[in-house]
Amino acid sequence: MQRTCLRIAVAAASILLPVAAQTGNELVFVGSSTGGNNDQHAFVESATGIITQQGGSPFTDNVSGAVWANDGRQLYCSQVLRSRVSVADWDKTTGSWVFSTFHQFPNSPAATPPISSWCHGVQFDRIRNRVWTLTGPSGTTRELVCLDGDLGSPTYGSIIAQTTSFAGTLHERWCLSYTGSLACVPGVTPGATAFTLVDLDPSSPSYLSVIASSWIAAQGVGFALINDCKISIDEQYAYVLYGGSAASGLAVWDIPAGTWLDFTTAPGQRNLVFPLGIAKGMDLSIDRSFAVICGIGGAGWAARVDFDYVTPSNSTVTQYGGLTVPDADGISLSPDNTRAAVASTATFLSPPSELTIFDAATGSVLNSIPLLSMWNVYTTAWQDASPVASYSEFGQGCSGSLGTPTIAAAANSRPALGSTFVVDVNNLPFGIAVMASGLSNLVTSGAGLPLPFDLSIVGMPGCSQLVDALILDLVSAPGSTATWSWPIPNNASIFGYEFFNQAFALDLAANAFGFTASNAGVGTLGY
Repeated sequence: MQRTCLRIAVAAASILLPVAAQTGNELVFVGSSTGGNNDQHAFVESATGIITQQGGSPFTDNVSGAVWANDGRQLYCSQVLRSRVSVADWDKTTGSWVFSTFHQFPNSPAATPPISSWCHGVQFDRIRNRVWTLTGPSGTTRELVCLDGDLGSPTYGSIIAQTTSFAGTLHERWCLSYTGSLACVPGVTPGATAFTLVDLDPSSPSYLSVIASSWIAAQGVGFALINDCKISIDEQYAYVLYGGSAASGLAVWDIPAGTWLDFTTAPGQRNLVFPLGIAKGMDLSIDRSFAVICGIGGAGWAARVDFDYVTPSNSTVTQYGGLTVPDADGISLSPDNTRAAVASTATFLSPPSELTIFDAATGSVLNSIPLLSMWNVYTTAWQDASPVASYSEFGQGCSGSLGTPTIAAAANSRPALGSTFVVDVNNLPFGIAVMASGLSNLVTSGAGLPLPFDLSIVGMPGCSQLVDALILDLVSAPGSTATWSWPIPNNASIFGYEFFNQAFALDLAANAFGFTASNAGVGTLGY
């Protein structure tokens, strides 16, 4: 099996163009929202602390969020008062990031009534190349709006879709899942239906609709604001961070179960509460084992939350010692989750601000970078120069004796370098299947046949070959489910490469050929 997987890696390296990675010196973008017309921004090298670009710009004025896209080659920024999403591209000639307008929403304060479609936050759907923002003409009419982020599309930057689900409730903070299929859109304050989960999968019958809503109990903090949220990469949990003057907390929603996790052994559901000051920002590790949070109060603070999902009451909150981060509003994890960057201001409304980069395990400071002439820096975004390992399914299989065979990544398994990636193959009448792996879902490498390819020609009516079959592996098990595993080399040169899988199940009664086909999967190698 290992030789087979190495052959795939070698084939990928010889056929695909390598993804540019910065190997631990990714840029961290810091945006501000202070007033005026040209708020300051900065691009900082994470390893060296060198500020490669800093200055005021109308395209980084009143930044409310930022997200990297296309393997760190682009940066999208949402602008509140400017009512638009801007985009920055790397200029290889001058060595700087050049901003321009990606999409301008209606903005006319002088109109009657005034039109001001403030943009709160921006997220990028890496699977479908779509950009999402939360915008609307008033605080209680904001909706999620989807923009075309496909660089090769003739409608690049135009509106594709939008929700119609949130009228009447004030929303500002929200987040998108890594696959782009779910969004968490909490209200500004905990209360009735403060938490909503929205289906953003275009193939789903509930597309653009709210599929879950709940009241968030902010125990023991009095008045609180919801300041951040995240969704785990496996779409198992949604995390909502709220901050109050007495204490802050983290509410965690179990998406499949439709319930909140209970972090205490006392009767009734209780969130994870931490009396450290007002929590303002958070980021979640790829494997969802921990989160980093930051907040204001006193000298400011940052902390690490280690989760125990089996026994949530065993989860721990550990404040990082030795950090001086007053008014810490923004925090972001590095792509490999080993470091964190937190932006803070020395005193409220008074520059300079500072970007502190520290070890996410120990809190040891690695770099402290003064950001002169900047304050109110609550946007930090770490360049995703090395893609996150992901795997998703596509296409349809054909029915056999036990129904349609299916493939899917095993629970908590991702194609991360240096790990063993596992795919479950289900509904096998004899417990036997052939797993086909390749580098394309468009054309076969040998005959050059277009995919999907109709297999009725070989006696498999209703079945299609969906991926290039460069490598064939036999998988078997005593029951109806078998597994295909790949010990992925820990080789940085294959970051970002894609691979494709499809299983063919032995089923003698299904058709003349004696096999049926599953759906297909596509994976991206990364952290």
